[in-house]
Amino acid sequence: MAAHPKLTKDVLQIDAPSLCQKLTEFLREEFLHSKKFGIVVPISGGLDSSVVAALCVRAVGKEKVLGLQLPEHWGNPEANIYGERIARHLGIRTRKINITPILRGLGTYRLYLAALSGRERWKNMVAQYLKKKGQTAEELYQQELQGTLDPASRKLVAKVQAKQRARLLVTYKIAEENQLLVVGAAHKTEQMMGLFVKYGIDDGADLMPLKNLHRSQVLQLGEYLEIPQEILRRTPNPDILPGITDKYQGYFGLNVLQVELILQGQEWGMSPEEMAEELSLEISRVEKVLKASTGSEGFRSHGKSPDIAK
Repeated sequence: MAAHPKLTKDVLQIDAPSLCQKLTEFLREEFLHSKKFGIVVPISGGLDSSVVAALCVRAVGKEKVLGLQLPEHWGNPEANIYGERIARHLGIRTRKINITPILRGLGTYRLYLAALSGRERWKNMVAQYLKKKGQTAEELYQQELQGTLDPASRKLVAKVQAKQRARLLVTYKIAEENQLLVVGAAHKTEQMMGLFVKYGIDDGADLMPLKNLHRSQVLQLGEYLEIPQEILRRTPNPDILPGITDKYQGYFGLNVLQVELILQGQEWGMSPEEMAEELSLEISRVEKVLKASTGSEGFRSHGKSPDIAK
């Protein structure tokens, strides 16, 4: 096996000014070729969408960037608060569309008792549901990857993931009505771990400038772009399953940097034993990340077709 650097955060360091220029040029050139009037960025007030919005402003100017907020009745209220803050910080226009009616029509809320209301009650209900079944969020995720979810859990997953698909539907409606280019905020870490909703807002866009960057590298970009510290400090919160405030800790019991270094070791062809030793982790933790990366391949494939030339 070829020699490789030690698995430390240094291997994920980027030249932020140079990379920022490349991404800005990419966005500018794609926009000019698109024949669109502007750009729409779905903003959640999180790190990823904030960095994307900032890059778009650099690429085409704040007057041509629309920040789209898509709240729902039982969504995370922080998404509205921080979304508005990043919009003010960048000086971009915003539009807010509540997707609650769509989710009601899809039956997303019917999973829970009609008498319950509010995100905190929903959070408790999900926690009670998992406790009753003797499950953790981590086990629920692993069973989804393995295709072993029971019917009730399948309904839970399908209903809450409908949120992100509804958001994509609304985003493209707004984009088409206003001749806008959709720019999304997917990044490499969540893609490789399957921590996104297939055909959802975190999977569909015309352009995905961060898709080849790990989250820790996006954070470095955010620091260079002077994104407000209160946003940089936010945990990776998917706003899908209430009660999960950090999807890496919630699903793998590891911080995001540890997950990324395991993925880097995988790219280098390291064995699980080598990675566990270098990162001072139990090998079972390393194997769980590798298993999720392999098991989520189906999430990353879209509309497969047979090779009929053979």
